[in-house]
Amino acid sequence: MTFRKYTALSVVVLLAGVMSMGAAGARAAEVDYVGYAWETGGIAASLPGDQLSIATVVTQIDPLFQVDLNGVEATLYIEGLTSQGSTVNPSTGATTTTYAGGTIAIYAGAARNHDWGVNPANGTVPATFTDGDLIFSGAFTGFAINLLASGLGVFEGSIDGTGGSALAGPCASCAYTFAGTFATPTGAQIPEGYDLQVDGVLSVESAVGVETMNWGSLKQLFNPGR
Repeated sequence: MTFRKYTALSVVVLLAGVMSMGAAGARAAEVDYVGYAWETGGIAASLPGDQLSIATVVTQIDPLFQVDLNGVEATLYIEGLTSQGSTVNPSTGATTTTYAGGTIAIYAGAARNHDWGVNPANGTVPATFTDGDLIFSGAFTGFAINLLASGLGVFEGSIDGTGGSALAGPCASCAYTFAGTFATPTGAQIPEGYDLQVDGVLSVESAVGVETMNWGSLKQLFNPGR
């Protein structure tokens, strides 16, 4: 299954690492993932109380997590994000939806069996995304989606680590940010029953302090087309 990159927005997945450059001793470690998301009631008309879930496979993971993708498959699964409703910017047509609650978990195991199937939840979701050893688990302290009129968009959230083998090592007091880009269905690109194709990064910071950067400053730090 092929995942398309949307380079015009992909810079946003690095936001967590950039914002913490001013913190002394900060170290960014990243987990790259791709997958699909769905919301009860549908993402375009997100209503308070709707539940957002995301099932992804890990494509790259920092050695900090002590997972070798040459020998195992790693998956990242999110559930329980509860919509607080949406607002629409009348000048741009962009829709922002905020969420409360929600948990995230990364698993790793020898079985390379992830399968999104169709119309989740189903026989393989979440089952094939929550098997293996628990590497990391966390609880969201904030999460939001910004859906552009074009059908593309960005998401970002912050996480408190709660468990998994990674917390037993140098990540006991790290800060975590979850961010990325997404696209709404276009033809056969997204399996039936899913609302979004997602592509992003879980970023780990060894220092919690951050400094605010505006969007213009952020773009100047990256080469065009990254």
